[in-house]
Parts: sequence; C-alpha cells; structure tokens
Amino acid sequence: MLRKNKYFVLYPEYFNKSLSRKQGRKIPRNRAVENCTLSKIAYACKHLELDYEVEKDKKYSKNWWNSEGRIIVNPEGIANKTDLIRRIANISRKLKKVEKPQDQKKTKTSTKTKK
Repeated sequence: MLRKNKYFVLYPEYFNKSLSRKQGRKIPRNRAVENCTLSKIAYACKHLELDYEVEKDKKYSKNWWNSEGRIIVNPEGIANKTDLIRRIANISRKLKKVEKPQDQKKTKTSTKTKK
C-alpha cells in the first residue's frame, strides 16, 4: 500500500485522444492515445519500473458515469506529475494494437463432373 499523502494519481481520461482538454485530457492530442485503458497505463508504469497500484473502483470526477478506475504512482525518482504523464503517454502510444484474427474467407470449391 502506498502512502496516501504523497503520490500521483493517473486516470485513463488524461491520455484519451477523443476527449477535449475541458473534459480532462492532460496532454496534446497528437501525443494522446486512441482508447486508453488502465492496462495500458499499468504496462507503461511497469516498463518505467515505477511502484504503482491499480484501483478499479474509483471514478474520475469529470467522467464519473463512464470511468474505469485510476492508478496511484509512487513519485520517487520523478520530477513532477507532468513529466510522469508525458513519459507514460509516449510508452502507451507505442503499444501495438491487438488485432482480431480476421475471418477466413470461405472459398467455394466447384466440383466438375466428367462426362
């Protein structure tokens, strides 16, 4: 459990490309992520070797009806929250999209009868 008096809180809305700044996005749109999820942020925190904790039951106040949770990050070794958000956004953008396997097209096989 992280100390509650000194930590950074990150919500997926900070990185969501479809939201405006007024709706909670914290980074420029060209650095934002299409569909940012808690798992992408957690992967970025793990990649940066940060001490973090996922809280799925928490809500972002500007998007309380559709929020999926938050991540609490220990600020040791990080200059400020803005630096942390930028570093996580860079890693989240580089994650490859998981592609769904495409349905194989059914090809009709013609059977010719010999006369």
